[in-house]
Amino acid sequence: MSITIKDVALRANVSPATVSRVLNQSKPVSKAIREKVMKVVEELDFNPNSVARSLVMKESRLIGVIISSIDNVFISKFVNIIEEEFFKHNYTTLLCNTRCDDEIEKDYLRLLKDKYVDGVVLMTSHPKPHQIEFFEQVEVPAVFAGHTDPTKQFSSVNIDNYQAMYDATRYLLEIGHRRIAFFGGPHIYRQAMERLSGYKQALAEYGIRCEESLIFANDYDIDHGYENGMALFQRTDRPTAVCCVSDMVAIGAIKAAEDKGLSVPEDISIMGFDDILLAKAYRPGITTVRQPIQELSVQAAEMLLQQIRKKEDYVKETRILPHEIIVRGSCMAVTG
Repeated sequence: MSITIKDVALRANVSPATVSRVLNQSKPVSKAIREKVMKVVEELDFNPNSVARSLVMKESRLIGVIISSIDNVFISKFVNIIEEEFFKHNYTTLLCNTRCDDEIEKDYLRLLKDKYVDGVVLMTSHPKPHQIEFFEQVEVPAVFAGHTDPTKQFSSVNIDNYQAMYDATRYLLEIGHRRIAFFGGPHIYRQAMERLSGYKQALAEYGIRCEESLIFANDYDIDHGYENGMALFQRTDRPTAVCCVSDMVAIGAIKAAEDKGLSVPEDISIMGFDDILLAKAYRPGITTVRQPIQELSVQAAEMLLQQIRKKEDYVKETRILPHEIIVRGSCMAVTG
């Protein structure tokens, strides 16, 4: 015979409502009452059905966090911070790693619906048709982190990717570089295209023609940075600098330069993006664009919790956080 919340209430000599408040932390109760209820819960080995409790309480205390790849160091840091932030507010996160596959993401969205999650944070892309359709049907609060929704159907928190890469490219131009390559991301990513646009605009303002042969569209990891570098650095007309879409790509590019017998930054300057911990520890230290990962994660959690609490009174918002150029040893000035 299964134990019910009424059995716990009877043994603890309190009302079922009090047991519910203790288990769901929905309203304050005295420390003595809480300890008495939890002692009975332990004695009876009571394990309330989470789905049934969700239907009754109209909340699950679960948050879905959808990411594109756990291998991405920046995203891993984001997950660690936002999980801790939700835990402070008594929410448990369900991590969904899509591996950049839309079909896997659709499966995860269906799973989150079945789990009656209270909200979802997405760090996979700007809103796509299948995401828009899902949230129109399910009406679960959602926030896009690290991506901006130009339609403003969803709340989002991000940096200005266009301006950040513009500033990174301009920094290289200001220290004398005139031929600058771009190791970017896949053109299907809005974020990658915004950074490419910033790079092109900085060149244009200096009257420099954009050379398509210096632009590489690949993924955000070390392997693709290395692959790009091996292809570019063997050329006799190689540039003097490279802007990379991530620090991981920059690390791959530095490794390729070394394997081609080039010194960084003496022969080639390498600019990163994100300012992950490894960027500072690497040798040479990587000059990079710092994304405020702590603020990004905390504010994404804060925005979602506001949506959950305010419900239909919540006004969707777009937050743009500041970026910063961090100068280290992977870039140097050139003359002539």
